[in-house]
Amino acid sequence: MLRRLINLVKLIQIVKERGNRKLIRKSRKQLLHFILCRDGLNRKPWYQVPGYWWTLLRGLDVLVWRLETFGFLYGKDVNPEIKDRLNVYL
Repeated sequence: MLRRLINLVKLIQIVKERGNRKLIRKSRKQLLHFILCRDGLNRKPWYQVPGYWWTLLRGLDVLVWRLETFGFLYGKDVNPEIKDRLNVYL
């Protein structure tokens, strides 16, 4: 249980450091649907969402990878030029 809480704190720090602010502002609804498991293949009833996220926090690397894949987080080695190029279509 303590490991998951530590991972939650680490996830918050990662989002603060590497978060794609432009994309998050533009697509808040999409991010909210991702968090609440309302979209696509990951649809869950509201009462299963906390358990699902509690399970995901066991392995922080998978969760960070998913956020990077959707573009909500930048990669570790991204410079400002690449950030601008990634957000050119926003």
